[in-house]
Amino acid sequence: MDPTKVASYDRDLSDTRTAKGLEWMLERRLIDGLLGDHPHAQRAVDFACGTGRILGFLAERFPEVIGVDVSAAMIEVARERCPAARLVVGDVTVNPGLLTESADVVTAFRFLLNAEPPLRAAALDWMRDRLRPEGLLIVNFHLNPRSLRGCYLRLRHASDVTMMGVGEARALLASHGLTVRKVRGYSYLPYRRDGSRLLLPRVRRSVEGWLARVDRLTGWGSCFLLLAERSRDTVSTGPAGEG
Repeated sequence: MDPTKVASYDRDLSDTRTAKGLEWMLERRLIDGLLGDHPHAQRAVDFACGTGRILGFLAERFPEVIGVDVSAAMIEVARERCPAARLVVGDVTVNPGLLTESADVVTAFRFLLNAEPPLRAAALDWMRDRLRPEGLLIVNFHLNPRSLRGCYLRLRHASDVTMMGVGEARALLASHGLTVRKVRGYSYLPYRRDGSRLLLPRVRRSVEGWLARVDRLTGWGSCFLLLAERSRDTVSTGPAGEG
Protein backbone atom coordinates (compact mmCIF):
# COMPACT_ATOMS: atom_id res chain seq x y z
CA MET A 1 0.00 0.00 0.00
CA ASP A 2 1.12 3.57 -0.72
CA PRO A 3 2.76 4.97 2.48
CA THR A 4 0.72 8.15 2.06
CA LYS A 5 -2.51 6.15 2.09
CA VAL A 6 -1.34 4.19 5.13
CA ALA A 7 -0.65 7.42 7.01
CA SER A 8 -4.01 8.90 5.97
CA TYR A 9 -5.88 5.75 7.02
CA ASP A 10 -4.16 5.69 10.41
CA ARG A 11 -4.85 9.39 10.90
CA ASP A 12 -8.57 8.90 10.26
CA LEU A 13 -8.70 6.03 12.75
CA SER A 14 -7.40 8.27 15.53
CA ASP A 15 -9.94 11.04 14.85
CA THR A 16 -13.48 10.30 16.10
CA ARG A 17 -14.71 13.22 14.01
CA THR A 18 -14.31 10.97 10.95
CA ALA A 19 -16.39 7.89 10.15
CA LYS A 20 -13.45 5.48 10.43
CA GLY A 21 -12.35 6.98 13.73
CA LEU A 22 -15.84 6.69 15.15
CA GLU A 23 -16.12 3.10 13.93
CA TRP A 24 -12.82 2.25 15.60
CA MET A 25 -14.05 3.73 18.88
CA LEU A 26 -17.19 1.58 18.65
CA GLU A 27 -15.20 -1.51 17.68
CA ARG A 28 -12.98 -1.23 20.74
CA ARG A 29 -16.00 -1.15 23.02
CA LEU A 30 -17.69 -4.04 21.25
CA ILE A 31 -14.57 -6.24 21.20
CA ASP A 32 -14.09 -5.70 24.93
CA GLY A 33 -17.69 -6.77 25.46
CA LEU A 34 -17.23 -9.91 23.38
CA LEU A 35 -14.03 -10.82 25.20
CA GLY A 36 -15.65 -10.43 28.58
CA ASP A 37 -16.61 -14.11 28.72
CA HIS A 38 -13.04 -15.19 27.95
CA PRO A 39 -10.98 -13.56 30.73
CA HIS A 40 -8.21 -16.17 30.92
CA ALA A 41 -7.15 -16.14 27.28
CA GLN A 42 -3.37 -16.05 26.83
CA ARG A 43 -2.63 -15.90 23.12
CA ALA A 44 -4.30 -13.86 20.37
CA VAL A 45 -3.59 -13.92 16.64
CA ASP A 46 -4.58 -11.10 14.30
CA PHE A 47 -4.88 -12.28 10.70
CA ALA A 48 -4.06 -9.68 8.02
CA CYS A 49 -2.86 -7.40 10.79
CA GLY A 50 -1.83 -4.57 8.45
CA THR A 51 -0.37 -1.62 10.35
CA GLY A 52 -1.21 -3.16 13.72
CA ARG A 53 -4.38 -1.35 14.72
CA ILE A 54 -6.11 -4.45 16.13
CA LEU A 55 -2.79 -5.96 17.17
CA GLY A 56 -1.96 -3.03 19.43
CA PHE A 57 -5.39 -3.23 21.00
CA LEU A 58 -4.98 -6.96 21.65
CA ALA A 59 -1.49 -6.45 23.10
CA GLU A 60 -3.06 -4.44 25.93
CA ARG A 61 -5.28 -7.41 26.80
CA PHE A 62 -3.27 -10.58 26.15
CA PRO A 63 0.15 -11.76 27.36
CA GLU A 64 1.06 -12.96 23.86
CA VAL A 65 -0.02 -11.51 20.53
CA ILE A 66 0.91 -12.56 17.00
CA GLY A 67 0.28 -10.60 13.82
CA VAL A 68 0.19 -12.12 10.34
CA ASP A 69 0.31 -10.25 7.04
CA VAL A 70 1.61 -10.78 3.52
CA SER A 71 2.94 -7.21 3.30
CA ALA A 72 6.42 -6.62 4.71
CA ALA A 73 5.81 -2.86 4.53
CA MET A 74 2.68 -3.17 6.65
CA ILE A 75 4.46 -5.42 9.12
CA GLU A 76 7.20 -2.81 9.59
CA VAL A 77 4.59 -0.23 10.59
CA ALA A 78 2.97 -2.78 12.91
CA ARG A 79 6.36 -3.50 14.47
CA GLU A 80 6.78 0.15 15.43
CA ARG A 81 3.25 0.31 16.83
CA CYS A 82 3.41 -2.98 18.72
CA PRO A 83 7.03 -3.90 19.50
CA ALA A 84 6.03 -6.68 21.92
CA ALA A 85 4.13 -8.61 19.25
CA ARG A 86 5.49 -11.52 17.26
CA LEU A 87 5.06 -10.71 13.58
CA VAL A 88 4.88 -13.20 10.72
CA VAL A 89 5.33 -12.10 7.11
CA GLY A 90 3.89 -14.35 4.43
CA ASP A 91 0.79 -16.09 3.16
CA VAL A 92 -0.16 -18.61 5.84
CA THR A 93 -3.01 -19.89 3.69
CA VAL A 94 -0.42 -21.17 1.21
CA ASN A 95 2.30 -21.98 3.73
CA PRO A 96 0.55 -22.78 7.05
CA GLY A 97 3.89 -23.85 8.52
CA LEU A 98 4.71 -20.17 9.01
CA LEU A 99 2.50 -20.24 12.10
CA THR A 100 1.34 -23.50 13.65
CA GLU A 101 0.57 -22.46 17.23
CA SER A 102 -3.03 -22.54 18.41
CA ALA A 103 -4.71 -19.46 19.87
CA ASP A 104 -7.40 -18.55 22.36
CA VAL A 105 -8.59 -15.67 20.17
CA VAL A 106 -8.20 -15.06 16.44
CA THR A 107 -9.28 -11.79 14.82
CA ALA A 108 -9.64 -10.56 11.25
CA PHE A 109 -10.82 -7.03 10.44
CA ARG A 110 -11.56 -5.46 7.07
CA PHE A 111 -10.32 -8.54 5.27
CA LEU A 112 -13.07 -11.07 4.56
CA LEU A 113 -15.30 -8.75 2.56
CA ASN A 114 -12.39 -7.48 0.45
CA ALA A 115 -10.87 -10.91 -0.27
CA GLU A 116 -11.66 -12.91 -3.41
CA PRO A 117 -13.78 -16.00 -2.59
CA PRO A 118 -10.92 -18.57 -2.87
CA LEU A 119 -8.68 -16.52 -0.56
CA ARG A 120 -11.58 -15.86 1.81
CA ALA A 121 -12.26 -19.60 2.05
CA ALA A 122 -8.60 -20.46 2.62
CA ALA A 123 -8.30 -17.76 5.29
CA LEU A 124 -11.36 -18.97 7.19
CA ASP A 125 -10.08 -22.55 7.14
CA TRP A 126 -6.71 -21.40 8.46
CA MET A 127 -8.25 -19.28 11.21
CA ARG A 128 -10.56 -22.12 12.24
CA ASP A 129 -7.63 -24.52 12.45
CA ARG A 130 -5.68 -22.11 14.66
CA LEU A 131 -8.43 -21.96 17.29
CA ARG A 132 -8.16 -24.02 20.43
CA PRO A 133 -11.30 -26.08 21.18
CA GLU A 134 -12.73 -23.29 23.36
CA GLY A 135 -11.20 -20.49 21.28
CA LEU A 136 -13.03 -17.49 19.87
CA LEU A 137 -12.97 -15.99 16.39
CA ILE A 138 -13.90 -12.31 16.04
CA VAL A 139 -14.31 -10.95 12.51
CA ASN A 140 -15.92 -7.86 11.09
CA PHE A 141 -17.78 -7.07 7.90
CA HIS A 142 -17.74 -3.40 7.02
CA LEU A 143 -20.51 -2.96 4.45
CA ASN A 144 -23.97 -4.38 5.10
CA PRO A 145 -26.38 -4.03 2.13
CA ARG A 146 -29.35 -3.61 4.51
CA SER A 147 -27.85 -0.57 6.21
CA LEU A 148 -28.62 3.02 5.23
CA ARG A 149 -25.13 3.41 3.83
CA GLY A 150 -25.43 0.12 1.97
CA CYS A 151 -28.72 1.18 0.39
CA TYR A 152 -27.22 4.49 -0.67
CA LEU A 153 -24.18 2.84 -2.25
CA ARG A 154 -26.31 0.28 -4.07
CA LEU A 155 -28.42 3.05 -5.59
CA ARG A 156 -25.39 5.10 -6.56
CA HIS A 157 -22.99 2.39 -7.70
CA ALA A 158 -25.34 -0.47 -8.61
CA SER A 159 -23.42 -3.78 -8.39
CA ASP A 160 -19.91 -2.30 -8.27
CA VAL A 161 -19.62 -2.47 -4.47
CA THR A 162 -19.11 -5.75 -2.63
CA MET A 163 -21.34 -6.12 0.43
CA MET A 164 -22.45 -8.87 2.78
CA GLY A 165 -25.33 -9.03 5.25
CA VAL A 166 -25.49 -10.77 8.61
CA GLY A 167 -27.29 -13.84 7.27
CA GLU A 168 -24.78 -14.33 4.46
CA ALA A 169 -21.87 -13.90 6.86
CA ARG A 170 -23.31 -16.46 9.28
CA ALA A 171 -23.73 -18.93 6.44
CA LEU A 172 -20.20 -18.26 5.20
CA LEU A 173 -18.67 -19.04 8.58
CA ALA A 174 -20.89 -22.10 9.02
CA SER A 175 -19.66 -23.48 5.70
CA HIS A 176 -16.15 -23.45 7.17
CA GLY A 177 -16.95 -25.21 10.43
CA LEU A 178 -17.57 -22.09 12.51
CA THR A 179 -20.68 -21.43 14.58
CA VAL A 180 -21.63 -17.81 15.21
CA ARG A 181 -22.56 -17.17 18.84
CA LYS A 182 -22.99 -13.40 18.90
CA VAL A 183 -23.49 -10.57 16.42
CA ARG A 184 -22.94 -6.90 17.18
CA GLY A 185 -23.91 -4.15 14.75
CA TYR A 186 -22.52 -0.62 14.64
CA SER A 187 -22.12 2.46 12.43
CA TYR A 188 -25.82 2.94 11.68
CA LEU A 189 -25.91 6.54 10.48
CA PRO A 190 -24.90 7.27 6.88
CA TYR A 191 -21.96 9.53 6.09
CA ARG A 192 -20.71 11.31 3.00
CA ARG A 193 -17.36 9.62 2.33
CA ASP A 194 -14.35 8.11 4.07
CA GLY A 195 -12.02 10.68 5.59
CA SER A 196 -14.53 13.55 5.64
CA ARG A 197 -15.40 15.22 8.93
CA LEU A 198 -18.75 14.25 10.39
CA LEU A 199 -21.42 16.82 11.22
CA LEU A 200 -22.12 17.25 14.95
CA PRO A 201 -19.48 14.65 15.92
CA ARG A 202 -20.27 14.65 19.66
CA VAL A 203 -23.96 14.09 19.07
CA ARG A 204 -23.17 11.42 16.52
CA ARG A 205 -20.86 9.58 18.93
CA SER A 206 -23.60 9.50 21.55
CA VAL A 207 -26.25 8.30 19.11
CA GLU A 208 -24.00 5.65 17.53
CA GLY A 209 -22.95 4.41 20.98
CA TRP A 210 -26.59 4.01 21.97
CA LEU A 211 -27.58 2.31 18.70
CA ALA A 212 -24.70 -0.19 19.04
CA ARG A 213 -26.24 -1.40 22.31
CA VAL A 214 -29.65 -2.16 20.78
CA ASP A 215 -29.58 -5.83 19.76
CA ARG A 216 -32.76 -5.56 17.66
CA LEU A 217 -30.98 -3.22 15.24
CA THR A 218 -27.94 -5.41 14.61
CA GLY A 219 -29.05 -6.47 11.13
CA TRP A 220 -29.13 -2.85 9.95
CA GLY A 221 -25.70 -1.66 11.05
CA SER A 222 -23.37 -0.63 8.25
CA CYS A 223 -20.73 -2.74 10.02
CA PHE A 224 -21.03 -5.76 12.28
CA LEU A 225 -18.88 -8.09 14.32
CA LEU A 226 -19.33 -11.85 14.52
CA LEU A 227 -18.14 -13.90 17.48
CA ALA A 228 -17.75 -17.54 16.44
CA GLU A 229 -16.44 -20.84 17.76
CA ARG A 230 -15.38 -24.01 16.05
CA SER A 231 -18.43 -26.14 15.33
CA ARG A 232 -18.81 -29.26 17.47
CA ASP A 233 -18.00 -31.65 14.64
CA THR A 234 -14.65 -29.90 14.07
CA VAL A 235 -13.56 -29.48 17.68
CA SER A 236 -12.87 -33.17 18.31
CA THR A 237 -9.96 -33.23 15.84
CA GLY A 238 -8.26 -30.28 17.54
CA PRO A 239 -6.30 -27.49 15.81
CA ALA A 240 -3.55 -28.34 13.40
CA GLY A 241 -0.83 -27.21 15.75
CA GLU A 242 -0.40 -26.78 19.49
CA GLY A 243 1.92 -24.56 21.43
